[in-house]
Amino acid sequence: MEMRRFGWIIIFFTGLPVFAQQNFASISFGASIPLGEYASTGNLASSGYAKTGGAIKFDAGYFPGSYLGIGGSFSFGSNYAIRDSILQDMITYIEENASSIIDIPPGVAEYGSGFWNYINIFLGPHFSVRATQRLYLDVRVLAGISVLRPPDQELYIPLDDGTEIFTTVSNSKIALGFTAGGGLRFKLNENLALKLGADFTQSRAKFNYFELFQGVADVPPVHSEFFVRTLEASVGLAYAF
Repeated sequence: MEMRRFGWIIIFFTGLPVFAQQNFASISFGASIPLGEYASTGNLASSGYAKTGGAIKFDAGYFPGSYLGIGGSFSFGSNYAIRDSILQDMITYIEENASSIIDIPPGVAEYGSGFWNYINIFLGPHFSVRATQRLYLDVRVLAGISVLRPPDQELYIPLDDGTEIFTTVSNSKIALGFTAGGGLRFKLNENLALKLGADFTQSRAKFNYFELFQGVADVPPVHSEFFVRTLEASVGLAYAF
């Protein structure tokens, strides 16, 4: 059964029209959609509190052969933080875990959450088929490094007795990551093509809440760790060379 399926795959690709493959470089813009733990809420240690943002991607492909080549990608993405949910979880954690009793009145907290920002630099195999004279179908699996920066999450709380609580999260991490996805390129003329793509991307985030904490009582830090998973849907232009 497996040999028969493999045989059909060979027949499919060998039956495709044979056109010269073209190297390309492209720029694309689109949405960065958080998935899984990255989009979840309710747990400071394992939730990303991220919602949909935007991404810019610079991609390239070099094809020494007919179908298989080397792909590269440089992308920048940004995701909004779900402000109200993360603020309430931070206040609850302070009240439940501070070394002395703290009662934070509702509505007094001043909070700026900022954005998740990430930069991905990936390289790996890129499979491309020129299905017609003007249409290319692309599939790629790339790996490399991700630079992750969580939201600054600056929290300031004035208390009734004149004391204050201040905490912030502000650090960047470098992690291993990968992307897998595909798309198509439709030639507009000899050099330019419309490029559509969808890519799943994953890396790992590690940072600490309450590591930079100043207030009326000690609060143990929360060590947060989870996978940053996104679906990037993009549209752009590719230049053939």
